[in-house]
Amino acid sequence: MIEMPRSTRSLLATLLTAAAPVLAYFALLPVVQLGSEQPAAHVIAVGGTAALASFVAVLLTLAAVRRNDLRGGLVGAAFTAMAGLLTIHALATPGFLLEEYGRNATIGLAGVSAVPAAAALLALAVAVPASIERARQLIVGIEAAVLIALIGFGTGGLLHPQLIPLIPLSVEPWMYLVLIPTTAVYGLVALRAYRTSRLTRRRADGWLAIGVCWLGVSLALYLLSNTWSLGFWWAHMMEGLGVAVVTFCVAIDLARQRPSQAIGRDLRGEELVGSEQELLGGYVRALTSSLRDLDPSTGAHSRRVAAMSVRVGEHLGLGSDSVRRLAIAGLVHDIGKLQLPWEILNKPGRLTDEEFALIRRHPALGASLLEHLGGFAEEVPIVACHHERWDGGGYPAGTAGEAIPLEARVLSVCDVYDALTSDRPYRAAWDHERALGLLREERGAAFDPRCVDAAIAVLEQQAAPRVDVVRTTLMPRAATKNI
Repeated sequence: MIEMPRSTRSLLATLLTAAAPVLAYFALLPVVQLGSEQPAAHVIAVGGTAALASFVAVLLTLAAVRRNDLRGGLVGAAFTAMAGLLTIHALATPGFLLEEYGRNATIGLAGVSAVPAAAALLALAVAVPASIERARQLIVGIEAAVLIALIGFGTGGLLHPQLIPLIPLSVEPWMYLVLIPTTAVYGLVALRAYRTSRLTRRRADGWLAIGVCWLGVSLALYLLSNTWSLGFWWAHMMEGLGVAVVTFCVAIDLARQRPSQAIGRDLRGEELVGSEQELLGGYVRALTSSLRDLDPSTGAHSRRVAAMSVRVGEHLGLGSDSVRRLAIAGLVHDIGKLQLPWEILNKPGRLTDEEFALIRRHPALGASLLEHLGGFAEEVPIVACHHERWDGGGYPAGTAGEAIPLEARVLSVCDVYDALTSDRPYRAAWDHERALGLLREERGAAFDPRCVDAAIAVLEQQAAPRVDVVRTTLMPRAATKNI
């Protein structure tokens, strides 16, 4: 029996969980008939959802102000708008504050607008630059504008509901002018959250994607259902579930030392490298700490290689799973050196043949250690092959070409570049151009040409190429053969 890839299993599980409430609704639709007015239940259900949305809005806005993050501030404003409109929707329930349903357009407009209004601000959050001057002032200004608009609409709609125009948003084809773009925005945000979950492997990030899906679906069900019907209540339930899940995930995320904030932005693979314990797990943190204890420069080298590797992987268009593997493998690729004599690793002179033979064992030793620890099945082949060459002349197994895992080919290029541009006991660091020259020279021999091209493109995109003069681990003199 062929085992389904982990990424496929994860995607199917997410899709099935997101679809479960919809499937349950269609299963109940033929047997459950609702139609009587329940104003008290409506006020309680919608009011509870509004309270949760308010909590999310406060958490996200405060976090965004602390980080000077305009995107996060817009996401917070999106939930402020949703919370405010849901509050008005609840208060406008016929039989609560307003008695006349026929002349009460406030309840319908507020209910229909809550999810699309939030979608508009979420779309803006996707479009704005990642960083901007005076973001804090803009966040405060946006929140103030949203609150003023909500107060104006709420005051007018509740005190003078006859002034609110009856907009036929629940009538075809007008509903689709709202439904299609709103659903697209929530789908985009859910996809971004799912991609983040594949990088972090954190359940909260995956549930965040599911909660956002439920919010988008709730609008479709609301628009397509009659008032007080099963679809009407099911839409409110899904809206409440969506906000509850988002609230829970955001609260957990912000409580972490290194939150990913999947709902507000794309998580970059390089961020995984800077937060091993929170986003990659305690084992990775423990191993990198052991490397730093052995030799601080080795730990620094591994971190730089991991950071460059994920940038190259993203440039190549690799998926989230591959980028995560590159981050972890980059951080622990030299872990086998923990089992080698310290005197050989830091020998200031030329290595003997016997000593170099020991050095060549570190990829296999590292792979064996990771296998023994468990939990690194995806990274073991990368660590084992990071000194293999494209032409088959590497070690430990002489693997060549496409038989070398792609992530190992990426890691190999980045490892060599960082080693060349770092001071060693027996030579000074090469400058950036000289190191690039060697990568070009060995393109198609030591290195996969595609990986070399991607690495050079990434390095040239950096405004100031790094020439690191911190000593890392010892490498024998033959640059591409022995690094």
